[in-house]
Parts: sequence; structure tokens; C-alpha cells
Amino acid sequence: MISSRCFTGLCGLKNLQVLDLSSNELEGNLPWCWANSTSLKSIFLSSNQLTGDIALSPLVNMTSLEDLQLSNNSFQIPISFRPFFNHSRLKVINCFQNYYLSERDEFQASVPTFQLNEIVLSDTSRHGNNNAVFPKFLYHQHNLTSIYLGDISFSGKSFLWLIENNTELYSLTLRNNSFTGPLQIPSNPISKLSDLDISSNHFSGNIPEDIGTSFPGLYSLTMSANSFTGTIPSSFGDMASLKYLDLSHNHLSGNIPNSLGMGCRSLETLRLSNNNLQGSILPARHNLTHLRYLELDVNNFTTIPNSLSRCSELRALKINLNHLEGPFPTAICQLKSLEYLDISENNIAGILPACFSPPYIEYAKLSKNRLQGPLSHAFFNCTMLQILDLSHNQLTGPIPKWFDNLSSLSILLLNKNHFEGEILSQFCNLSELSLIDLSDNSLSGSIPPCLGNITFTPLLYNLGLPRTYVYLPDDGLYTSEDVMVEELIESVTKSITLVYRGYTISAIDLSCNNFAGHIPPEIGKLFLLKSLNLSHNSLNGMIPITFANLSGTESLDLSYNRLTGNIPSQLANLDSLQVFNVSFNNLSGPIPQGPHFQTFDAMSYIGNQLLCGKPVTRNCTDSESVPITPRTRKEIEFMDMDTFYVSFTTAYITMLLAVLAILCINPYWRQAWFHLVEVSLSFCYYFVVDNLP
Repeated sequence: MISSRCFTGLCGLKNLQVLDLSSNELEGNLPWCWANSTSLKSIFLSSNQLTGDIALSPLVNMTSLEDLQLSNNSFQIPISFRPFFNHSRLKVINCFQNYYLSERDEFQASVPTFQLNEIVLSDTSRHGNNNAVFPKFLYHQHNLTSIYLGDISFSGKSFLWLIENNTELYSLTLRNNSFTGPLQIPSNPISKLSDLDISSNHFSGNIPEDIGTSFPGLYSLTMSANSFTGTIPSSFGDMASLKYLDLSHNHLSGNIPNSLGMGCRSLETLRLSNNNLQGSILPARHNLTHLRYLELDVNNFTTIPNSLSRCSELRALKINLNHLEGPFPTAICQLKSLEYLDISENNIAGILPACFSPPYIEYAKLSKNRLQGPLSHAFFNCTMLQILDLSHNQLTGPIPKWFDNLSSLSILLLNKNHFEGEILSQFCNLSELSLIDLSDNSLSGSIPPCLGNITFTPLLYNLGLPRTYVYLPDDGLYTSEDVMVEELIESVTKSITLVYRGYTISAIDLSCNNFAGHIPPEIGKLFLLKSLNLSHNSLNGMIPITFANLSGTESLDLSYNRLTGNIPSQLANLDSLQVFNVSFNNLSGPIPQGPHFQTFDAMSYIGNQLLCGKPVTRNCTDSESVPITPRTRKEIEFMDMDTFYVSFTTAYITMLLAVLAILCINPYWRQAWFHLVEVSLSFCYYFVVDNLP
């Protein structure tokens, strides 16, 4: 960090040619004494907190400037750049992520003396400037090699002149503006253009059929989030150098053309999500052997061809929300480099084959299909798996014993299947678990106490969350190939849906099963747990007093069980608790009172006839208000056996006396009774005589 004194202390350096103050904590306006630095050629002020209108700054007097780097500040930038028209040596303007000021057309009429090589403009507000006038000084630029004009809402019906005027142009980005109309492309091939991004505009109509012929040297093409219609042109196959293609979020229809699969042999990323495409996810014959990231979700694809196995370098396959059907494609088993798989919300049926066990898989989502049968050995060797979602299927049998092989598992979703049997202790070896959802199955037995030994630490944003894999060229604006995105994971708790984001995922949901026995007191050690749902089971005994340690818990649902005893008064100290439900149990005694507990209404306690105090209508008597010391399990069992013996003896004597009274009063029943005794004795006599030697 550079102090403000050093900031102004540079004023005396009149012969200074290069000044780099980037990535400090500078703030405020630029000092006017810098205007004396007439020899300055390059100034780097990026990534600070500087403010002020650069048209009213000392920069307008520095006519020797060649390279002006002002990105990631809060400068006010005049879109016309009229105050810099006399900077005849200016070659690079980088004002990425600042604020832009529009000006009237008459201020843009004159011609600048500079010829730029690179210009980067992007609005830091991320909302664009609805009044932005496209900078007309660009009409007079002929040496541009890189243009980035994004997030400013520039409008117009064509950008073709930018390409035709600058024959050395290799990168053009116009993302997130307001360009409209059909896409216009040059009539002659532009071989030097390697990067074109026109995403998030309002282009419409068909993609020009000869787009591949016009841009044969493209390395990256992004046309997502527009309103393009029609089919994918076959001329895409002419782009032999293309590595990244994004046509997602349009209205394209038809099949993926065979020419694309055969001609784009360098393709590494193909994104066609959110269209109306159909047929096979890849042509039956293709040369896409270098494909790494394939995103085809939200379309109408029906087939996964065997040729998918030829994509041996594939790392991410996202084909959810299509109409894929039939058995699980064995071609996916051949993808040994796979790290990310999402085939959820299709109609894939049958048994999950044991061959599917990619060694590098980190994220696997197969939910909302029609998978059946046991898990067998699928995922057996997936030691790097962090997120596994098999929910909403028809899987059966016990949860495999080898689950403890999945040592990196953070999120496990097996809810809404037909799993049965007990939860085995191998779950307790999954030390990285943050969320486990086994709800809506047929699991039984007791809840393993060793679950309390897992910390269930909430996931941080950059841990365990799925990534969307895209290729981004290293042009100085992007340095990473993998872009993190926020995924939402829904966990149903207490008749509401809580949405867990990256930094809050931490939950146990065992609801709607057949679990019995006591709730392990060890669960109370999970003070980082955000949500605990044990509802709709057959759990008995008392609510563990150790639940008072669940200081981070936001939702606690114990409803629809057979719990008895008091609600521990210490729960009133759980200030994080937002959802609390113990309805339909056999709880008794006073409801804990406290500022936070008073926010729960009577529906949290309905179905417990012996509970008293606010918010239920039953008032507590003095005796009920006295806290009851919890009894041990042995004391409860001893009390229950004494009650059983007394009740049984009383019932036996009562029945015997009733029978004797009836025989004495009614002669007909007495005669029938003696006849029954005589027949029984005769039967026993002859049975012994006939069967003994």
C-alpha cells in the first residue's frame, strides 16, 4: 500500500516515463501536479479505489502517453474520449470496470489524432448505461487488434464496420450490450479474427449459413443469450481451429450437423444449452476427440450415441433436462477423464451398471430418472467424488457397505428412492460430509451414534461445489479455464424448502423412514449443523438434552415420532433456530419460554396433548411448571415392567372369576363346560394309549 504522501511525492519526477501504481489501495482524485510529467509514456493505475472524471484530471495534459491502464477503479470515463484526441501517441486504453459518461453526438464529431491498437471499456455498475452513444471516434480507427466493449448497453444493428475497418483485428468482444437485428458478416473471409464474443445482446433471425467461411480462423466464438433461430449452419465445420463454441440460450432447433462433428476437430468446449435441439447429442461419426466440456442441458435430445466414448478427454458432461431414455449409456463408462456429470431429469431407466466408476469424478447428478435395482458397484472406486445425487429414482436394496470408499464425499443425496435396511456405521467414516439426505426411503433400525463424530462443517463457496467448465482464451481479461458457479441444493425440512448456498450447506435429513429407538445424544455435538430433520419415523424416548449444544442449527424437525417426556428448557437458548417442529409426538410438560422461542406458533406443538404453556391453549399447573428430572432408560424400562406385571395379574384374576360366576348361574353353559372337559380328557387318554408303547 502506498501512502497519500508518496502518491503526491511523484509530482517532481518530470523525466519519468513509466509509472506503475496498480493493485494498491489508492483512493481519491489524481493530483494535478502530475500534469508536469510530460515525459510519461505508460501509466498503470489498475485495481485501486480512485475516483473523479478523467476529463478533468492531469491525464489530459500528458500528451506523451502511449499506454493508459485505469481498469478496476471508480473513474468517470467520457465515452467520446474527446479530451484525449490530441494524444497522438496513444495506443492502448484499458478502462475495464469503471463508470461511463455519455455525451451528445456533436462532441464526437472531430477526428482523434491517435490510432489505437487496443481498447477495453466495461461498466463497473454491471447494469450498463441506457443512454450510451456508441463512441464515434472508433469509426476512424484502422489499427485495432483487440476491442472489448462490454456491459455498457451500446446499441446498433451492425458491428461489421469494426471488422472491415481493422484488418489486423484478432479479438472482438461486444458482450452484454443492446445490438439488435440479424447478424451481418463480411462477404470476404477474415482469417486473422480468432476471438468473437457477441453474447447477451438482442440479435435475432438465423445464424448466417456461411459464418464458418467468413471466419475460418476463429479460435473462440460466443453467441449465447441472443434470439437466434433456425438450425446450426453446416459451415461451422469450416472452423478447423475452433476450440470454444457457445450457442447456448437461443432458440435453435434441429440436429447437430455432421459437418460440425467432422470439421471442428480442435474443439474443446461445446455449449448448446437452453435451445430446442433434438436427436443425438453428438453425430454418430465425429472427430471431436479433444472435446473436454460438453454442455447440452435443457434441449430435446433423445439419444446418446456409442461414439461418445471416443471423447476420451471429456471432463464435463452436462445433458440434464432432455428426453434421453433407455438404459444407462455404457459409452459413459468409457469416459475415464470425467470429473463432472449431470444427466438428471431425463427418462434413463434400468440398473446403474457396475462399469460406471470414473476415477476422477467429483460431481455426479443422476436424480429424477427411472433408475432401478441395487447400486451394485457403481461409483465403487470414485475416491475423489465430492457430490453424489441419486435422488428421485427407484433404487432398491441396502445402501452398499463400500460407501466408506468415498472418502471425499461432501454431499450425499439418496432421498426419494426405495432403499431399505439399516444405516451402517461406514457412513461415520465419511469425515468430509456436510449434507446427507436419506429421506423418503424404507430404511430401518436405529440412528448410528457415531454420526455425531462427523463435524458437518458448512461448505465454503470454493469447496465441493460443482463447476461449469468452459474454455476462456488467455487475453489478459481471463486467466482461468474453470469458472466457479453457484449451485443451489434444496433440502426439504419441516414442510418448507430451505435453499442452501455454498457457504451454508450443512444438514442431516433422515425423515420419512422407519427408524426406531432413541435419538443418539451424540447428535448434540454437531454445533455447526444448519438443519436436522428426523420427522416421520418411529423414534421414541426423550429429546436429548445435548440438543442444547446445536448453537448453529437453523431448522430442527422431530415431528411425527413417538417421543416422550419434556422439551428440554435449554433449547430456548438456541438463538439461530428459525424452524422448530415437534408436532404429533407424546411430549408433555411446559413448553420452553424465551424471546426467540416465542416466535414459534402452536402448529409446532400440535398433536401433543400433554404440552402446556404458550403458544398452546392448555395452561400449566404449578406441579406441571416444576421441571421434571429426566429418568434414565433403565428406570423407564423398570417402571414399564412393573406396570405390565400388575396389569396382567389383575386381568387374569378378573377373567377367572367371571368364568366361575357364569358357570354357577347358567346350568346350560355349566353342562356344556363339563361336556367339553370330558371330551378333552377322553381325547388325551386315547392319544397317550395309541402313541406310547
